[in-house]
Amino acid sequence: MPPAQGLQPSLLSGQNLYLRLILLVLAFIGALEASLRQICLQIALLLGFMLLDLSLYSKLLRGLRISLPFFAAYWIFATLFGVAFPEMLLFTLKLVFFIIVTVYCFGNLGLERILRDTHSLRRYKWGKSLLRFGLATQLFLRGYARYFSRHKPTARTSVSNGLDSLFAAGAHVYRSSGQTEALLDRLLRRETQAAPSPRANLLALAAMALLTLINSV
Repeated sequence: MPPAQGLQPSLLSGQNLYLRLILLVLAFIGALEASLRQICLQIALLLGFMLLDLSLYSKLLRGLRISLPFFAAYWIFATLFGVAFPEMLLFTLKLVFFIIVTVYCFGNLGLERILRDTHSLRRYKWGKSLLRFGLATQLFLRGYARYFSRHKPTARTSVSNGLDSLFAAGAHVYRSSGQTEALLDRLLRRETQAAPSPRANLLALAAMALLTLINSV
């Protein structure tokens, strides 16, 4: 989504799509075997980089709020099965780190940036199909989110009513599939205006280097 009139996009929003994906993979792989000290340093590092785009913090808080029921369920079951507290804490912090790095990589990724960075990929039939699938998935998920934002379940909603709402949302999204296909056709033919940002890409490389350094000490 383009920035509001009068607002300048943040430096982080100019990071190349492929650098974001590489950073995401490196962060996930490194976090799997990270110690408590390393995962805390990685969290602090990314939170520091996110100061360059304060809008990411609201998205991070939303992601953490959505994850709270899972965290609560994990702590209950881990306690019942006698998992040691340090292991519970480390696992929880790794999940928090995964949320942070996902928000960092994709929280400010605009459509113009995606289309510009995948310009060469769209020259190939398989690349265009892959991009079309990814954009279609995003648009359909947004359709579900918009439906449920207008038809929020109440505390008294039964399981059967919840399933009915889920099926109704699916039917609503399916009815709009023709519009979604037409939108995808327009997007994939669109000329992009987003310019490359060397400084933003240097920040992405610096983040990768520092995450790798933290994992090695």
